[in-house]
Amino acid sequence: MHNHCAEYPDELLKQLDFGVAVYQPVDEGRDFIFVDINSSVERTDKVKREEVIGRPVTEVFPGVEAFGLLDVFRRVMKSGDSETFGPTEYQDERIRGWRLNHVYRLPCGYVTAVYEDVTNAIAVQSALKASEERYRLLTESSMDGVWDWDLEHNSLYLSPRWKMQLGYQDHELENHLDTWKDHLHPDDQARVLRHIEQYLASPEPIWMEEFRLRHKSGDYIWMMARGSAVMNAENRVIRILGVHIDINRRKQAEATSGLVQHRLEASLELSKRAPSVTEKEIVQIALEQASSLTQSSVGYLHFVNDDQETIELVTWSKQTLLHCKAAFDSHYPLSKAGVWADCVRSRKPQIHNDYQSMEGRKGYPEGHIHLLRHLSVPVIDADKVRLVIGVGNKREPYTDLDVQQVAMLVSDLWRLIEKKRSDEKLKQAAAVLESTQEAVTITDTVPRIVAVNRAFGEITGYQEEEVLGCNPSVLKSGRHNLDFYRQMWDQLLTAGHWQGEIWNRRKSGEIYPEWLNISAIQDDDGLTTHYVAVFSDISALKQSEQQLERMAHYDPLTGLPNRILLFSRIEHALQRARRSKNEVALLFLDLDNFKVVNDSLGHPTGDKLLKLLAERFAKRLREEDTIARIGGDEFVVLIEDVVTESTVADIAQALLDEIKEPIHFEGHELSVGASVGISIYPQNGENATDLIKNADAAMYLAKDSGRNSFKFYTPKLTEEAQFRLRLEADLHVALQSDQIVPYYQPIVSVSDGRIVGAEALARWIGSEEEPLMPGRFIPVAEESGLIDEIAAVIFRQACKDLESWRLPDHQGFRLALNISPHQFRSIGLVDEISSKLGMYRIPVDRIELELTESILMQDTEQSIMKIRQLSEMGLTMTIDDFGTGYSSLAYLTRFPIDKLKIDRSFIQKMQAEDENEVIVSTIHAMAHNLDMQVTAEGVETALQLAKLRNLGCDYYQGYFFSRPVPANDFQRLLLANAVKD
Repeated sequence: MHNHCAEYPDELLKQLDFGVAVYQPVDEGRDFIFVDINSSVERTDKVKREEVIGRPVTEVFPGVEAFGLLDVFRRVMKSGDSETFGPTEYQDERIRGWRLNHVYRLPCGYVTAVYEDVTNAIAVQSALKASEERYRLLTESSMDGVWDWDLEHNSLYLSPRWKMQLGYQDHELENHLDTWKDHLHPDDQARVLRHIEQYLASPEPIWMEEFRLRHKSGDYIWMMARGSAVMNAENRVIRILGVHIDINRRKQAEATSGLVQHRLEASLELSKRAPSVTEKEIVQIALEQASSLTQSSVGYLHFVNDDQETIELVTWSKQTLLHCKAAFDSHYPLSKAGVWADCVRSRKPQIHNDYQSMEGRKGYPEGHIHLLRHLSVPVIDADKVRLVIGVGNKREPYTDLDVQQVAMLVSDLWRLIEKKRSDEKLKQAAAVLESTQEAVTITDTVPRIVAVNRAFGEITGYQEEEVLGCNPSVLKSGRHNLDFYRQMWDQLLTAGHWQGEIWNRRKSGEIYPEWLNISAIQDDDGLTTHYVAVFSDISALKQSEQQLERMAHYDPLTGLPNRILLFSRIEHALQRARRSKNEVALLFLDLDNFKVVNDSLGHPTGDKLLKLLAERFAKRLREEDTIARIGGDEFVVLIEDVVTESTVADIAQALLDEIKEPIHFEGHELSVGASVGISIYPQNGENATDLIKNADAAMYLAKDSGRNSFKFYTPKLTEEAQFRLRLEADLHVALQSDQIVPYYQPIVSVSDGRIVGAEALARWIGSEEEPLMPGRFIPVAEESGLIDEIAAVIFRQACKDLESWRLPDHQGFRLALNISPHQFRSIGLVDEISSKLGMYRIPVDRIELELTESILMQDTEQSIMKIRQLSEMGLTMTIDDFGTGYSSLAYLTRFPIDKLKIDRSFIQKMQAEDENEVIVSTIHAMAHNLDMQVTAEGVETALQLAKLRNLGCDYYQGYFFSRPVPANDFQRLLLANAVKD
């Protein structure tokens, strides 16, 4: 607004220390509005420039009319002559104080007031006037001592009151000039006697002199001698009559006034320098001032901790440091502080004018400057001692006046320290406000935006200048109705706080979600002055929530619903079915031999297969049906509104047909099958859990029936599922009670029938007469994760048995031990095998390790390295069940393999000139070309053995020679075979 009048310099106005305000008359001078003010006005009158510009004076200062300043404005506006107004006291509900105004009219018609806050000066004047009045009354009412000096006879009369002024009775002092001289202060004698000689030489009507006389107590008190000369005819002074007026109090008052002035100057200097120095430096300045005010040579300051038991040395005065050579800990307990810290315990100032007599309580170490006398003053704030300032070694005893001086100074110091700390906190808060990633908006109660931080602009797109003075509704998105905002404000007004999720609009028009916290800020009277809103953009969080929601309900690999979502959909389907009296079907589908694909070609290939099958399944189903993946290779199909079981059977067969279609991956043609179990609501279960459990049982029936088929649930399947659970529990017990033991099947030379080795196979020796075969418990062990524990038990016991056999006649004998995929992946496999062989003193060339093809296909480079390490130890490495996996010749040539073991499925189906015999022949030829030996497993007939002999096969094993037998029986087989040889 002030741009319409350029007659005053803005920059100068800002730099002036006294208050300057510019006003524009309105309504022909009936009122005046603020055009500009400087920072001194803001500080003195507790207003903010942006809040008063453009507002009437009578609105900002309601008492201005009664104050009389507007009348001065009007006169100056009309006459053009400047006026000085005041000092006059101004008062309204907000501020009170004395002001001295100098009012001028600017050429443009504005009025400017240059004023000073003279409240303190008026207070000082009033105090001085009161003091002078008291002094006058005291003087008039006091009885002064009378004296009469007869110069001709050189005699002096001293009245009893005169003597009483010095504390004596009349008879205790002689009426003699020497009496007066003897009591005169040594420092005053020369001056006073010289002035007397000057007066006698040139007499005036009245002689006056001020000096100090020694009181009976030993202290000196100030007297004013006032006398009138008696002249003789020669105009020579022959006699002087006068009085002694006790002016000691006045002198003390003058001294106090000087000290007060000194202290005020010190406080002003302290306040002036405080903003530009550190806290320690301002303390140092205060110590110098305290030492100067009390004429002390020692000064120090300590902070007192909140526990009121420990203190922290801040610094000493510079003069103290010149004479102090001791090294001090800055923190120490109050109990070690000495007598000077009594002010903390008593919470009152302490004076010790005989400090040297306080042995044992001095509280300073060797090397510290010696204290003769001492003064310490505490500062108490919020009912706690915050700091202690001390001064020492004044040449004269410390008095209460010294206490007052130091107390007032240190009170100012504490105020400045608090302000400095508060300012620092504000700076830190401002820095935090600007650096925080959350947006901050501050509004008044209108509400209008009065401040925002950097993050506000980054989130909303609005710059600060674009929104200052605006209602926060500038961000309103339109997504929320009036009830939403009404409830927000109801809670904010009643509780002083609101938080929640809200949608707002950026400057670009984009609507976004934010998490908003609003708090009401109140003044000391409990009135709300501002609102602070802190919010963050939660768009990314919302997206994450959606992703988490999808992750929680959908399979990440196939994108199909997972078990959680499936159960939810089943329950909803059952609710609808109960109302409509319809049936619901669940198809539990488990892929056959999927583990072979995973183990042989790796998990990435297995994952691709699952995704492809999921897509194929979805194409075969209706839109309203649900297919979910609930495990590795397990799927569940939910079909609602079932008409007949044949309809469900058709769907199951369609899914099986889809799986039969050949799948080509990275040069491999994969053929997988599936087993499907079906349960129907309500016949086979009333809830999701029972229906899935029963469909699962039916699926196992399909697997046991030859796989790649489907079966409907029957009650008998529940018994079989329970049998599986009991079997798993019993298997845990069997492992703990050593019921899992190795049986040994001989490995025989095809050419001469000699036993050259044996394969260790697991058997379960329980309460039954015959050991439980692997086909009964190994599938359960694999499903439950016990297979590795079984493998470890067999490995350990087989080593013990091999050591006990002692085979001098079977130097080439090797014991074949199976390594599971999980065992092979173990980081410590090589060290573990080496340790066990060493433990049982078994030569490494006695051990043959059998690995499945799937092991070779997993993490190929690591597998090569590990197999090479085992081979380099001297172990024979064999590939078991060769021909059932998906390994390629290229992979096979990279491994240090010694033997191939042809899977029993090829051997058992060997007939004359059939394709299986061709396969066996091909494998045999390939192995020999790669310098590998060949073992055929599952040989049960003489014909099979004859064909293997014709092919040149190296070794065989199977029922034709011997079933797997316990260790003792195997040892007898060895002996019999050796005798036969």
